[in-house]
Amino acid sequence: MGENKPLVSVRNISKSFPGGIIALDNVNFDIYRGEIVALLGENGAGKSTMVKILYGVYFPDEGEIFIEGRKTVFYNPVDAIKQGIVMVSQIPQLIDRLSIRENLVIGLSILGFGKLARTSRVDKVIGEISGKLGMKIDPDTMAWKLTYTQKQMIEILRAFLLNAKLVILDEALTYLPLEERRRFYTVLDTFKKNGGSSLIITHKITEAMEIADRIIVLRRGKLSGILRREEASIEKIRELMFGEDAGKITYERLASVAPLNENCISIEDLVVVDEYGRRIVDNARILVRKGEVVGIAGVAGSGQKELLQAVMGLIRVDKGRITIIGNDVTNKGVGLVRQLGVGYIPDIPLRHGVSSDNTILENIAVLFQKDRAIIRWDEAREIAVRVMKKYQVLARNEETPVKILSGGNIMKVIVGRELEYSKTALIAYNPTRALDEVTAVMVRRIIKDKAVNGKIGVLLASEDLDEIFQLSDTIYVMNSGKVYGPFNAETAKRSEIEHLMVM
Repeated sequence: MGENKPLVSVRNISKSFPGGIIALDNVNFDIYRGEIVALLGENGAGKSTMVKILYGVYFPDEGEIFIEGRKTVFYNPVDAIKQGIVMVSQIPQLIDRLSIRENLVIGLSILGFGKLARTSRVDKVIGEISGKLGMKIDPDTMAWKLTYTQKQMIEILRAFLLNAKLVILDEALTYLPLEERRRFYTVLDTFKKNGGSSLIITHKITEAMEIADRIIVLRRGKLSGILRREEASIEKIRELMFGEDAGKITYERLASVAPLNENCISIEDLVVVDEYGRRIVDNARILVRKGEVVGIAGVAGSGQKELLQAVMGLIRVDKGRITIIGNDVTNKGVGLVRQLGVGYIPDIPLRHGVSSDNTILENIAVLFQKDRAIIRWDEAREIAVRVMKKYQVLARNEETPVKILSGGNIMKVIVGRELEYSKTALIAYNPTRALDEVTAVMVRRIIKDKAVNGKIGVLLASEDLDEIFQLSDTIYVMNSGKVYGPFNAETAKRSEIEHLMVM
């Protein structure tokens, strides 16, 4: 720890939501200057709620926050930023049609920090960080040309330009390959040596143990424990997070059987051109057979999102052909693909996968009853109750509005609904994103079971290599729109796959 006096003190924080959901219950912890802290917890443990209270998004029902010993009240994120607390989220908040410099200057000005937005200061900070990283960042580069990793680095630059004392990273590094993640660690370590602090929210215990000085664990809204790095182990942290359920966690490759000799999804010479004229998908060829799980590995922004959207009929294909169980679905729209019994887990599920103002029941009914003039609520309710029980959704009942659920529990609703709907195929982007280890392993088992016993074809893209290797029968890699492979998942070398992702 940098010094004895805490930078941030959280005292007796409690927060509840309608429907009797207790998100936080009398939570206490400190963050000191010059340290990196990881915040871990199962789905619904209260991590997101705690961070939103620290960032002025939520107001606690009880408790107090102290900044350098002074009691402080945050009514909005600008209040938090003025006290030196800045958040970097999982999704970069850049405007593609603006340059890096323009994004930073305009972003600071909109927040009311125009004095910090001088172009000379912006350029100086960019140059300093670029040098430390060995990564050239030209301030005149347009945001649409940046990789996901580069965009996240610009978000951290924004935090430094705001004179952050505490940078909160909300799953911002979790899905980067190890090589890329370690570049960020270099920046955070330098920030730490200069007296800055970081709070990293992650589901990856190994990530927490690699970078954090201390690890704070929440469980069911309560503080479960705080460990120093030298006393932490994977087993100890899992026990604090999951209790007896920790024994269910495994990363062994899930058992497979030989897929049927029948094509489920066929992608031939697929080209998708984005609004800037780039081939974001460049002559992709992928085959998924019935009963097979095909995984696409790649860093975010490599084209896998657009490839899956093209298969689902959500974006236009410029060249090539897509067939699903013998039906040509190329540019024929999402309606036809859904009629063929294809489930879909989108790239930003909390934005594109649910209507947050509606209930769990309504979000499930809208898919299963979409072709009926009158909704059969008894059938929809039966499915909703089954999904909630099977995926352990923490909510009072199926009439609970989605917007008061934690991110992980919303993800459970989406994954459960889409797996229930999948009769011929499942298209999924990061299907266990935002899920804790126990739930993630459970979901992967269910996906595998649907492929093996239900004989559906599964095409998934994931930035999580653990997931790719645990689930897949066949692996492809996407990098800058191009597809490499196929590789047999049983014999593929992880180092080779990682190299193809970042080369």
